[in-house]
Amino acid sequence: PTYSQNVRTLDEYYERLDAGQIPVMRGIELSADDLLRRRVIMALMCEGRIDKARVAAEHGIEFDRYFAAELDALLPLATQGLVQVDPDAIVVTPKGRLLVRAVCMAFDRYLNSDAQRANYSKVA
Repeated sequence: PTYSQNVRTLDEYYERLDAGQIPVMRGIELSADDLLRRRVIMALMCEGRIDKARVAAEHGIEFDRYFAAELDALLPLATQGLVQVDPDAIVVTPKGRLLVRAVCMAFDRYLNSDAQRANYSKVA
């Protein structure tokens, strides 16, 4: 349950390997919330859908309550035909597949601040 970043250059990478070290520069341990959000984002990007009941059971949450703000943020995308939000599922439409990052961004709590958002490429 972590994210790690390797050293930046191949020379450093191989030097660390040759010294018997893992070539990691930095990393973070993920919280339960991080793991839940990773699960949702990965499912949307890879499968194009979320089964709310399944995610709720896996993580011990009430999906619609836990993600109330995120579901509200999806409303404009649903109006534009990029995503379909149903009582049981969230489905990325064929039209939305090209902009799936915009759908997933609704679930990324680290993008809520303007300072963080400036570090990411714009999708719309």
